[in-house]
Amino acid sequence: MRTCPSCHEKENDDDERFCIKCGFELIKSDTAPRAENVEQTSNQETDESKTENELDVNTEATDDIVGKLIFPDKSNFIIDESQRLVGRADLKVHTNEDPVLISRSHFTIYKKNEKYFINDGVTNVQNKASENNTFVNDEKLTEDERELENGDVILVSDVKISFEV
Repeated sequence: MRTCPSCHEKENDDDERFCIKCGFELIKSDTAPRAENVEQTSNQETDESKTENELDVNTEATDDIVGKLIFPDKSNFIIDESQRLVGRADLKVHTNEDPVLISRSHFTIYKKNEKYFINDGVTNVQNKASENNTFVNDEKLTEDERELENGDVILVSDVKISFEV
């Protein structure tokens, strides 16, 4: 078994490329992701022997405008210019339903020109919407990108994710 350097998940098989919990790429790198991409919250477990590469509790992005996804357990993810695909690996810990109702590549979120956008499963590599739908403020996402605004609620299966700027 392999331990993820980002979220410390210990149930990853040795041949897994990505962490089953957070989606961090295990094979390419054995170091934690850069601090500006992930913010750790106080209710997440931390190792007392923290290294310099690990995340600080109060880490913030350097841009003036910082967008975050807030998950049901109050953990959050800071959104940057790169596309971030969110799917089953990220959300299965938050659902009370069958995790299969969450697509592996459910939605993509990114920052462009100081604004934040969401697409239903579409990325630079994949042009396929999720099979299980994504909703923002109870409206089903279409094939077009949608601009996110402070306070928007993203619904995937039974998982509600808040967007904050």
